[in-house]
Amino acid sequence: MNLQPFDYHTKLRGNLKGQKKTWDWFSSVKVKDEQLQEFKSNLLKNTYRLDKESNPELYEKVQVAKDKLGLNIDVTIYQAQNSVDNNAGISYLPGEAHIVLSGQIMKLLTGDELLSILAHELSHVRLFTIENSEFEVADRIITSIANDYRSEDVYIETARLFRLYMELYCDRGSLLVTDNIDTVLSGLIKINTGLDKVSVESYLKQAEEIFVAEKAKSEYQTHPENYIRVRALKLWETEKENSENKIRDMIEGDIQLNGLDLFKQNKIKDLTFSLIKLLLKPKWTRTTAVLSLAKQYKSDFKTDDTIVINDELVNTISDLYKSVKEYLSYVLLDFALVDPTLEDVPMGFAFQLAEDLTLKDFFNEVVKKELKLGERKLSDLHKKAAKALSEIKESNQEHIYED
Repeated sequence: MNLQPFDYHTKLRGNLKGQKKTWDWFSSVKVKDEQLQEFKSNLLKNTYRLDKESNPELYEKVQVAKDKLGLNIDVTIYQAQNSVDNNAGISYLPGEAHIVLSGQIMKLLTGDELLSILAHELSHVRLFTIENSEFEVADRIITSIANDYRSEDVYIETARLFRLYMELYCDRGSLLVTDNIDTVLSGLIKINTGLDKVSVESYLKQAEEIFVAEKAKSEYQTHPENYIRVRALKLWETEKENSENKIRDMIEGDIQLNGLDLFKQNKIKDLTFSLIKLLLKPKWTRTTAVLSLAKQYKSDFKTDDTIVINDELVNTISDLYKSVKEYLSYVLLDFALVDPTLEDVPMGFAFQLAEDLTLKDFFNEVVKKELKLGERKLSDLHKKAAKALSEIKESNQEHIYED
């Protein structure tokens, strides 16, 4: 079994490495001795340490997981004090890892299920130590940015998705170590329900029912919902790389303006610039007012005489979430109204583009709302603007459609 980081991890690492000064600084930062001592002191104050002498079978499982994950580090396990919720967590320091078990995990799980949980936690270390520890650096950078009180929402969402994919990666690590998906899934279900006997088959059916009824996506901050984790691992076990698009839909969902990460934000920017380039392809649109507005969207904006409407662009816009289509409709209206000297011609062109790009209904609603028009007046505006547009003759170079 080939355990690889998700594409999201790789993309974000590449993005952050492009910010050389930030990357170099975080790469050079080391944990100070006093910080290590404080961490270990707090750990001892709030846990019961499960040492090797008293718990040999537990550490035998740790060794199995370490061997299969290719890890060579010291591991210490603890039981959290006064803990109610069943959980496990890991803290990784250079050359060592500390796993804290909470609740009744030791009593609740079978030996193999406990191995699965330990493997999950140690898979965090594997991700953070492969490829020169670059994913650990990426995690610290995006987490630091997201935790800053001045942080933008796109960074908070990017950090969230990075963490969610990390948990799915670690679930795959559990499967690599145990080589038994029922063991991995039963452990997850037991921890989340508190039940000591569960049916993996029944829960998988339950998870599938959710996706038959709706296009569900993860809303949690640090871990995907359990039904998503269970379904994602089962998909990967049966479909391997062919499951990635389905898993992406469960974690990221559709593009929505109120849930953009760095990559979706860039995609929206690219769509916006493509739309503006289409709007400015005809030479008659390139007035001072229109070009000035284009530069407000992008300071180094340049017109593109080669851009055309093609199936890829139409299909991309057609699949967008409602809020994004409304946003693009407002972009159309901005350019239709920015230069009064062009009269109704830009509005006619905007109506035409909206129809060609599957934005017709959304653009009509935006026009009605912002210009305070009823259906009759909207219809009159359509006719008036279409007539004005028809009187403008385009050269072949200004043609906006793909041949």
